[in-house]
Amino acid sequence: MSSEEEDYMSDAFLQKCGDSRPGLAPKQIQKKYEKEKAQKQANKSNTFIPKHKLEAVHREAGLKSSIGSDSKGFALLQKMGYKPGMGIGKHGTGRVEPVSIELKSGRSGLGRDSEMKRKATEMNNMRAVMAVKRRKADESRKDTFMDRLKERFSYKNLEKDLRTAQKACLQLDQQEGISSPGEAFFWPANSLPSLKESDDEETEEGEELVSKIPLDSRVEDSDDEYSDNGVDDRPASIEFSDFEKLDVLTRYLRNIYYYCIWCGTKYNDTRDLESNCPGNSADAHDG
Repeated sequence: MSSEEEDYMSDAFLQKCGDSRPGLAPKQIQKKYEKEKAQKQANKSNTFIPKHKLEAVHREAGLKSSIGSDSKGFALLQKMGYKPGMGIGKHGTGRVEPVSIELKSGRSGLGRDSEMKRKATEMNNMRAVMAVKRRKADESRKDTFMDRLKERFSYKNLEKDLRTAQKACLQLDQQEGISSPGEAFFWPANSLPSLKESDDEETEEGEELVSKIPLDSRVEDSDDEYSDNGVDDRPASIEFSDFEKLDVLTRYLRNIYYYCIWCGTKYNDTRDLESNCPGNSADAHDG
């Protein structure tokens, strides 16, 4: 290869070539963007707006603007002493804002919408009152239910304490050689001595004795059982409630045996009982 011939592969040949790569044209793009933006803005401003919307816009603008001094009516009010922002009335304490205008959009009669609103307001108020009453009733029902549960629980504890006292009295009485309780409820019902057979025997013996007694004597004896006014003077049997039975029985155990069913302890004497036992009740022992 001669020196006069150009080497197409050399760097010198490449440097002679100009840079013909396609590039970006920022100014042209910016102009195009601004043109499109202006076109969109023009299209937006030229958009058709319905007549009723335009009327609504103009109406709202007119209602929000105050009456100008060029109005004849306003000028007349000013001559009468009215000033802008002043309340109407003799003393200027009346309405400041004008009465709002409510346009009818439906087919209901005059005053119907306001009547429906009034009824809806009354209904909402009534529902609120009913909700408060219902909540109070639920709370009262809950309190009553809880009181009933407490009463039932308290009665079960009372029955349990009474059975405990009866068993303790039976054991302590038997240790002292007592064969029958002072009262029928002092001992458990299944531990009471059987009186049925003895009652039957006494009944048979009584019938034999009665048959041997003259009739006149029997009539006189029966008359003696009643007072002159015909009222039975014989003592009636006393019915005790479970609470009274428990109170009488625990006092008996404390006074006779120095025993407390809630402590489960038989004390030495009265002083020992009063010093170490908090009291003759379950509540006194809960603390």
